[in-house]
Amino acid sequence: MSDVLFVSVALLAGLLSVLVSLLSYRAVMKADEGNENMREVSRLIQDGAVSYIRIQYRILGAFTAVFALIISLAFGELGPPIAISYIIGSTASMSAGYVGLAVATRANRRTAAAAADGGLNPAFNIAFRAGSVMGLMIAGIALVGLTALYWLWDFVFPAYDAPVLWEILTGFSFGASTVALFAKAGGGIFTKTADMSADIVGKIEQQIPEDDPRNPAAIADAVGDNVGDVAGTGADIFDSNVAAILAAALLGATLDVMFTIPFAYSLLPLLIAGLGNIASVIGIFFVRPDCCDDPGTALDRGTYATTGIFMVLILTTLWVLQIDLMIAFSAIAGLVAGVFIGITSNVFTSQRGLFGFKPLMDMVDDSEKSAANLILSGYSYGLLSAVPSVLGVVAALVASFIFGITATSPGLGVWQGGIYAVAISAVGLLATNGFTMSSDSYGPIVDNARGVIEQADASEEAIIACDRLDAAGNTVKAITKGFAIGSAAISVLALFAAFIESVDALLAFEISVNLADPFILAGAFIGALVPVTFSAFLILGVDRNAGRMIEDIRRQFDEDPGILAGTSKPDYDRCISIATSGAIRELMPSTLMAIGVTILTGMILGLEALAGYLGGAVIMGFIMALLMSNAGGAWDNTKKYIESPDYNHDDPRYEQIHDNAVLGDMVGDPFKDTAGPSINTLLVVISLTATLFLPIIARLNVWFISLF
Repeated sequence: MSDVLFVSVALLAGLLSVLVSLLSYRAVMKADEGNENMREVSRLIQDGAVSYIRIQYRILGAFTAVFALIISLAFGELGPPIAISYIIGSTASMSAGYVGLAVATRANRRTAAAAADGGLNPAFNIAFRAGSVMGLMIAGIALVGLTALYWLWDFVFPAYDAPVLWEILTGFSFGASTVALFAKAGGGIFTKTADMSADIVGKIEQQIPEDDPRNPAAIADAVGDNVGDVAGTGADIFDSNVAAILAAALLGATLDVMFTIPFAYSLLPLLIAGLGNIASVIGIFFVRPDCCDDPGTALDRGTYATTGIFMVLILTTLWVLQIDLMIAFSAIAGLVAGVFIGITSNVFTSQRGLFGFKPLMDMVDDSEKSAANLILSGYSYGLLSAVPSVLGVVAALVASFIFGITATSPGLGVWQGGIYAVAISAVGLLATNGFTMSSDSYGPIVDNARGVIEQADASEEAIIACDRLDAAGNTVKAITKGFAIGSAAISVLALFAAFIESVDALLAFEISVNLADPFILAGAFIGALVPVTFSAFLILGVDRNAGRMIEDIRRQFDEDPGILAGTSKPDYDRCISIATSGAIRELMPSTLMAIGVTILTGMILGLEALAGYLGGAVIMGFIMALLMSNAGGAWDNTKKYIESPDYNHDDPRYEQIHDNAVLGDMVGDPFKDTAGPSINTLLVVISLTATLFLPIIARLNVWFISLF
């Protein structure tokens, strides 16, 4: 009975999220689209985003088909169901990203129109409601997909036990994660190619504003916000959410086999995620600013309300079901860690600071000295930002493990129970991802609205309103990136434990991870190199692609002086085409490298070395992702502050100071929007590769050893 209850709650909560998302979409589409100029600029952005995503999805579709065939042939009897799960996971992730993109590219002109007609609050309401379409849709599709697949395979293969069923469902998560890696890395290369090119040729060389319609890269820059921050981040959070649920389910399935209990530990993560979805839906309605509210205050209120509602729901539900509350405390520990990481990102990337500690304002002062000073301070604060975030994750890991091993519930109170509780903390951290992604999607919508306003020659009051919305959106994006990085770290650690348990369950082989073993230490070093190499590939990809676009923008200015004079229009499509083709070309080597190195490490060095490899990748990747995301966010907001009315624009050195800030922002752009957040997905992909392909890697290792 409890099994049906857990899955039913998750399914209904997922459907509720989808329903509220569709209702929000309908409400947003009823809003005024603005004047003809606004509609024209917005449609250029919309057409460019759709064009890019169609090309990317065609390539992803071919990749998915080939990989599904390989899985189907390589896994024997379980091959076809795993392949089907993989295809459904890929399709679900692409669908979630496309829905968010479709809404965001239509909401930007409506937000701009509301800012022009009604000011700050009406524009905020439209932008956040549009963002909630993306957030709730992602959370809903994840739960509906997982629960529907579980019931499908449980019906088709009733003789299989829970570990095998969840092994089949690993294909769903692997499909979601490979799509997310393409979407996040490709979208990041696209958006930063356009952003850097627009800044270098437009702001620095020609001294024209960021979103000036005379800049050939202006539309490509706006398109990039959508394909990177909406479709890419949406796929990233979708992937992390599914991976966290899957890791906890795999570990729970081990407990289900070991102990006789009145409910299924493997299905409890679905119930917890369902409660988080319900809390997110309710929390959305707490984001209603009054006339005196700052947008950031309204978003914070929604975050705190959602967190509080989730805590009440999980404690009450588990108490009523007579399930050990230590599990609830583990989930809450994860959620608190996520909020703490978000607060840390806020302190290091916004003007607010904490207790007089304001890194951003120190960086503003350094901008007045030189670009070198600004880059050094931003990088240093990025390193420092990793300290509290790592300690927050460590606290959540230790606390949840202690909750697990001290519980009195059957199955908990042992090492496996402690690791299961750690996995539950990852589920708890991501349980309210519906609200988190709603706030995050708001960011690129208001950023686009700011560009639409400027290119449509709207009033100064409307531009100021959009600037305030954009500033809040920048901070929210930094917080969400920190949240996503923390969730990925705990999720991957749970997947790491699931990998070790899977070796025992599927191969009857117990892994001992001893760093004194040269093979395991070698694996750890190789794993640590993967996020480093991956980041280098992506940043070099941005560098090469931006170089191509910069040359084209300069060519357009030289060949047609009327562009800068405002008497003729630039060729926006040419820049969009350069960003699109380059992004697709540059992301392929890094994606294939991540999957290939994982399999080769296990094949050559063995399964214990592969466990060391995953550990090294998680530790290095987590710290690198925090460094790059927070340093990049701080450089971006330093530039934003210097451009804002709060800064002294009458300073005789203002032009040089502004150029210094722009240079810092350009260094930070591929950090925070390309490499940093893509590491989250990389870690999930390599962990799932190791877990899903475990039997194949084991056979390859035996074959390799036999050669010698």
